[in-house]
Amino acid sequence: MTHALLAVLLAATPVAIRVDVAPLGRGSAGTVVGVAIQVAPEDRPRVGERLRVTLSLVKGGAVVDQGAVVVALQPDGSALLYREWPVGAAELRVAVSDESGTLHGAWAGPVMVSETTESFVPAEGAPPDAVALSAAPPSEAAVRFHPPARQGGLGAVQLQVEVADGVATVEFFQDDAPLVRRNRPPWTVSVTLGEIPRRTTIRAVARAADGTVLGEDAVVLNAPPGQVPLEILLPAEPVERSGARVVTVAVPALAEVDEVTLALDDAVVARWAGCPCVARIAARDLESARLLAAEARFRGALRGQAVRLLAGGYLESVRVEQVELPVVVLDGTGRPVEGLGRDDFEVAEDGTLVTLDGFGAEADLPLAVGLVVDVSGSMKDPFPAVRKAVTGFAETLLRPGDRFFLMTFAFEPTLRLDWARDPALLGPALERVEPDGGTSLHDAVVRALEKFRSERGRKAVVLLTDGDDTTSRSGWQAALRYARTVRTPVFPIGFRISALDIFVRQRLKELAAETGGEAFFAPASGELGEAYRRIGEQLRGQYLLSYRSPSTDTSGRFRQVTVRVKREGLTARTITGYLPVQ
Repeated sequence: MTHALLAVLLAATPVAIRVDVAPLGRGSAGTVVGVAIQVAPEDRPRVGERLRVTLSLVKGGAVVDQGAVVVALQPDGSALLYREWPVGAAELRVAVSDESGTLHGAWAGPVMVSETTESFVPAEGAPPDAVALSAAPPSEAAVRFHPPARQGGLGAVQLQVEVADGVATVEFFQDDAPLVRRNRPPWTVSVTLGEIPRRTTIRAVARAADGTVLGEDAVVLNAPPGQVPLEILLPAEPVERSGARVVTVAVPALAEVDEVTLALDDAVVARWAGCPCVARIAARDLESARLLAAEARFRGALRGQAVRLLAGGYLESVRVEQVELPVVVLDGTGRPVEGLGRDDFEVAEDGTLVTLDGFGAEADLPLAVGLVVDVSGSMKDPFPAVRKAVTGFAETLLRPGDRFFLMTFAFEPTLRLDWARDPALLGPALERVEPDGGTSLHDAVVRALEKFRSERGRKAVVLLTDGDDTTSRSGWQAALRYARTVRTPVFPIGFRISALDIFVRQRLKELAAETGGEAFFAPASGELGEAYRRIGEQLRGQYLLSYRSPSTDTSGRFRQVTVRVKREGLTARTITGYLPVQ
């Protein structure tokens, strides 16, 4: 048998696959599910490292979801996709092929999508299609106690906390009695333990400059012997940037944790293998529940427990969302306008005028910028010019106090430089990159915006690509929805994209318009510098406005935002609106 005939016979043999679907949590408009695809062991060697997957979900005779992605197979031939589907019975159709399109396989069958009450929260390091379906960016601890020098005793003990970016003040309490308020580092407190040992709880509350509660932590001193103390912390006031309540399980900092669980009545709502242990729980679930219970298992068979009763109407205060708007003002020629003040702006949410709580201009606030560069195979020849344009942009734009990260993308997004301050690091980092592979544009958008999940202030993503998405796990609409949630301006640069490629151009323009950025197009390498220069002009003239949302709607619907400049001939560019954090 000739090699050619053998190849034809192998190509004619279908690739055998198995498909399983499991609910993972509540999404914004349905249930987030995991679609597990397993290639048969006998077919795994001939399929290769990547699999093209096309799927469609049919419900009531209509296609309610469809998508095509390229996934990297695990060594055992499996891959997991994340989708958001409506609840109920449906038919799933899956088609697969190898990267060359030579080998094919298919599967079809009924699926039942069940309703879940727990919100979907992607695990740390989850793929971008999972992150894009999360209702909110993952939680992080705003404040965390350092391990105390001693766990109790008599006299006085010095305690210290570390805080996240954006924390302006930390208030310390001992058994709910105020101790001290710190407005700057070091974030320390001296605690008097008294003349006899007794259990006492020290609590730290972190606030933003406008008084918003960002988070809490606690440490228990003089706990009884053999007891590992836990505390369940629930702020007495809403966390304004979150559409849910933030619950923290405070665990001793030196404890070696195996597992911590948090239950609402009888249902486990969060589980951690380490701390900080911070969860977001829907307010409506807390209002109807009787208690929160936490349990921790530690190495050495130790256990700790805590219970907090919820009766008593602790949710009397109205939940308010703090909204930040990065704004660029342009004159009639399209040039950025600087030197405006708070009174020059008028802001409305869903048609209702709002009062600005905060106002900042470029000179007052540092900038955080994400530099995202397409390094797919088609970028190989022009990459030296791209490298020069990106490094020149950073050197011109960034000032002391500004920060940036560098991310490249081909088959997958790769973080080359995490938050850094020295633009001289960019050149060597890009020198080490060899363009090759596909174009996972949607995944790059999600991954880049994920870096801004806890960033406040002036910020932007500057993204360079030379074509349409070919290999992403994330769909375009999922990436766009995530962009609306994170509220960070995106400035795409379409490089060497033909004027006839209307579809790609429209998508880049849509991404920019929804996030408050602007799309630029550079037909040739020589025009890259001008595109980056114009983006730099806008970022240097960026204003930051903030207000408290007047909305009490908890449905999670899109809220439209408009900004008007009161001076004649000037227009404002910002986000078109936002999805409240769920």
